[in-house]
Amino acid sequence: MLRLMVMLLVLVSPLRAAEPLLWHNGAGELNEAGQQLEDLLLPEPGGLAALSTAERDAWFSREWRQVLKQRARFAQFSLSPEQTEAGFNEALARGELNAYLHRQQPNYPAYLQLKQHYHALNPDSAITILPPGGEVRPGERDRAIPALRRRLAELGYALATPRGRADALDRSLSDILKGLQRAHGLPPNGRLTAETRAIVSRSPAELRAELRHNLRRWLLLPPTAPEQYLLVNIPAYRLTLFNSTGPAMNMKVIVGRPDWPTPELGTHIKALKVNPDWTPTANIIREDLLPAQRRDRGFLGRNGFGVWLPGAADRQDPATIDWQQPPAGLRLVQAPGPGNALGRFKFEMNNPFDIYLHDTPDKRLFGEAERA
Repeated sequence: MLRLMVMLLVLVSPLRAAEPLLWHNGAGELNEAGQQLEDLLLPEPGGLAALSTAERDAWFSREWRQVLKQRARFAQFSLSPEQTEAGFNEALARGELNAYLHRQQPNYPAYLQLKQHYHALNPDSAITILPPGGEVRPGERDRAIPALRRRLAELGYALATPRGRADALDRSLSDILKGLQRAHGLPPNGRLTAETRAIVSRSPAELRAELRHNLRRWLLLPPTAPEQYLLVNIPAYRLTLFNSTGPAMNMKVIVGRPDWPTPELGTHIKALKVNPDWTPTANIIREDLLPAQRRDRGFLGRNGFGVWLPGAADRQDPATIDWQQPPAGLRLVQAPGPGNALGRFKFEMNNPFDIYLHDTPDKRLFGEAERA
């Protein structure tokens, strides 16, 4: 009899009561909290159509918890409980999802502008196709220019009426192309190049997919913007200082190579160091400095590096080290000076990646369009 009872328990266990719906009503439509969460997560249109109501409901919960986990990894400081999974769990327990999600809406002006642009794009609208052709320089005429003007208008650009021929790439149109090229990491030459044609020819559906990806990135930040903060846009190679009235300062930055990328993180600047020394990390020593020293035995000494060996109290001369088989655990320190890799200033920040904002003695790099 006991054996039969066990078998019956196994057979009936999948018939337990279904999980209550959090984001949908009984008719399978999104409730108010679900609509707010959909506006935050921006699921791909049609991507959830094949799922049942219960499956869609579970997807929303899993996806929001994933956002909160990513936010916790992004922040190199203590988040308030409201900004973590603990705040979500508390809102669930109290039945206050509407108010909770209202507080999760980012209030950053750039996010709000991006969201407005996303909703203004009609994924089904027709677009003007540029006719094929070669590169068009400022001042030149080409049959693609009238189509380019129409396409830029479709993308929301305000174009001045051409003073001369409508098929000429005039200065105002060239300036718009420069801004578009700069925003996409291209040399801002103001020409209608093959790369620029590809950018302006993207469909609304492609643009919306890109915007969705970037809007999700904003969810990693605390929802309420600080009174003052620095935003480093890694792929754009730009740093912007924001205060309560908007952007206050903007400058170029140099970031990590694509094969050694600068990590995404949020942190606090804790100190400014003037004329810093530099202690390179183990991977920089292994991948950059050791190969340079092996090619040129005077490299480290000429660039102001001292060597510290494990257990040794005194600085060692690089010329005394066998760089083909260097001692394990050695440490390199570059003295302050005009050739120091960190330049004259270093902003120290809490993070486990040894990332900080700093100056550089190699100012020519700021003239490059691609600064990775």
